[in-house]
Amino acid sequence: MPKRKCSNIDLSVGQRLTKFRRECGLTQQQVADILNVNRTTYTKYETGVSEPSHALLGIICKIFGVDYNAVLGDYDSPVGVLHDSNEDRLTLNSLSRQECELIANFRSLSEEDRQKIYDDVISIVRDRRNNFE
Repeated sequence: MPKRKCSNIDLSVGQRLTKFRRECGLTQQQVADILNVNRTTYTKYETGVSEPSHALLGIICKIFGVDYNAVLGDYDSPVGVLHDSNEDRLTLNSLSRQECELIANFRSLSEEDRQKIYDDVISIVRDRRNNFE
């Protein structure tokens, strides 16, 4: 059996990553694709064999909609979600796989890119509404 590169603390981080990924309804391959890494690389993060860079961990937190403390800290539920109000929280398990992947990709973008996409979507919805009136 190969030696583990990381400590037990890292193993618990990997377990949290697995938990949050599953709660979002995403596969390891989908997360790896969003991160632009090989699936085996992402698998190593979940198994504690290796750890993501700080920058990559930030993107992972955005994808799962949790803050760093939810992954690194001492609580296991997404209490540290990026939204301020529980009413605004989106439960990813009620969405289709395509919707989950879209949201995960959206979360991984910069604030500027997210705003562009948001503006485009609002514009498309308004145009469609105007066409029906």
